[in-house]
Amino acid sequence: MSSTEQISTPFKYTVPFAAATNAALTRAAADERMEPTEIIQRATINSLIQSGYLDKTEADRIRLFWRLVDQTVAAAQQICREGKFSSSITLDAIRRCMKDPAWLDGYKVYVKDDIFKNGNPEKGPINREIGFRIRAGIGGIVEKNTDGKTKTVKVLGEIIQSYTPMAAYDQAAFPPKSA
Repeated sequence: MSSTEQISTPFKYTVPFAAATNAALTRAAADERMEPTEIIQRATINSLIQSGYLDKTEADRIRLFWRLVDQTVAAAQQICREGKFSSSITLDAIRRCMKDPAWLDGYKVYVKDDIFKNGNPEKGPINREIGFRIRAGIGGIVEKNTDGKTKTVKVLGEIIQSYTPMAAYDQAAFPPKSA
């Protein structure tokens, strides 16, 4: 099974935790601005890598995925700190990362094809994860239509085809610098 299949085809497990462990996980998730499931997933995968259960090629691909996503989240957080938040924060963070040759080269390696090509099955999982993690990473609140459904903005000429616009973010966690 390829790493893309591992990331995009979820297998769900129920993992019981004692109250103290759950409390620690909840605190860690809040501090790291991650979902608890992501912390569990990364810890498990890192353990499997360290124990040699994942081969080097798969481990490197997973680490590349994480690096690209994490860098994009960090870019979104920095944009918020700079007071440049806009509803297009996801696209703005991706565009900022694309200016970094290491990020761009990594993305090209990860998607294994032209980064602007539509229909590339390697792009879906990472692009969705970038959007999801940016929302979690900035405490984003998505924009809604009048019917209460989440809005989507279509884009052309970008590595993503659409994004979910954000109405606001957690300004207490990422206070914009004063003018």
